Amino acid sequence: MKQSHRHSTIKIEKIGFYVSLLCAIHCIATPLLVTLLPYVGGHLLQNHTWELWFILGSVVLAGAILWGDYKKHQYRLPLTLLLASLSVKALEVLWLGEAFEFITGALGGLLIALAYYFNWKYKAACTC
Repeated sequence: MKQSHRHSTIKIEKIGFYVSLLCAIHCIATPLLVTLLPYVGGHLLQNHTWELWFILGSVVLAGAILWGDYKKHQYRLPLTLLLASLSVKALEVLWLGEAFEFITGALGGLLIALAYYFNWKYKAACTC
């Protein structure tokens, strides 16, 4: 019984740490963003190159992490979710267009987050 109590306390501490860290980042970044966005925003909204680099970086990072874990544990769901996320983005770029970017972006991000979540769960359950 004590070990499960200790384990849940560690999770609560982690949650507290990450929430505090996000708060600090938010408090530092908000004044800068409010000041800079009017100057930078117009350029960023018209130029999709930064978006493509961001997506490429995210996919490469997720792919490397998830592929490495797949080779160890053979759980396909995280890679399947990553592939689904890429498919959603391809659907937007090839057929739907920018009018659906908000929906496809949110769905793609959610699918990658779920891929990481399930990968984390599989790793936590691993006995190796």
